[in-house]
Amino acid sequence: QAHKSSHRKLSHTAQDVMTSTEARGASATREFALALASGGLYGATNTVVGHPFDTVKTKMQTQSGFTSSGALASARQILSSEGAVGFYRGCLPPMWGSAVYRSAQFAVYDLLYAEAENYPASLEHVPGTDMQWRVLGAGAVGATARTVLESPIEYAKVKGQTHQKWKLGEVYRGAGLQWARTGPMMTLYFCLFDACKRNGYASTPAGQFFSSGGCALIGFWVVWPFENLKNQAQAGKNWLAHARTTGFLGLYRGIVPGSMSVFLRNGAAMIVMQRANQLITELGLRD
Repeated sequence: QAHKSSHRKLSHTAQDVMTSTEARGASATREFALALASGGLYGATNTVVGHPFDTVKTKMQTQSGFTSSGALASARQILSSEGAVGFYRGCLPPMWGSAVYRSAQFAVYDLLYAEAENYPASLEHVPGTDMQWRVLGAGAVGATARTVLESPIEYAKVKGQTHQKWKLGEVYRGAGLQWARTGPMMTLYFCLFDACKRNGYASTPAGQFFSSGGCALIGFWVVWPFENLKNQAQAGKNWLAHARTTGFLGLYRGIVPGSMSVFLRNGAAMIVMQRANQLITELGLRD
């Protein structure tokens, strides 16, 4: 029993944030509920910090008048024509939505990660790595759960950022591209952040900021073309025609403000989430 408890203390850490530095409680279902709460804070922080950069990126990719401008010129144009509030246009859907789908991805990951301890095969290492199979499996399922909830919210966000009205019957427009972007991105994020935790890089607030921000950034760079294409689809444009005409490098348009958004928002949100988890432990809610 002592050995099992020690194992939980060292390897428990659910993915990305939720229990990364806190010892897991005895109940996997309770950790699921706690992860929903702390993941909500992660999601809200994510939007507050990253939305202005995301607005610049989306306009550069999809809105007439911005598609030939650089990031700085686009930011100046938004500021002069819409004021500072323009950077937060379309933020309400991702504000509450981010709290929902990010808490869901963390909670699903955490629940599956914990339950996998009952299946010895999932605790084996992926060949050539120190990562357990359960990290990869729970990450993939958590990413898929996020996609189901995220797609309508991202659709409404893009419509708001590009001054268009959204329609209920179209909320899953571009859902396939949404999964092609979110699935690999978040699975890779979970795996990379797990490595950061195992090697002690996420043991301090600064380490959590750079580990989470850096892992998210790498994941986004890998799937960036799908981010561009799903924005085209959600904005009501022909994404296939866009892919043909813009070329591969053109699909990386907007990567500078997008990268700033991804890195800063995931780094800051991780610190907030970790503090929330510390408070949860201090209040005895994991007992």
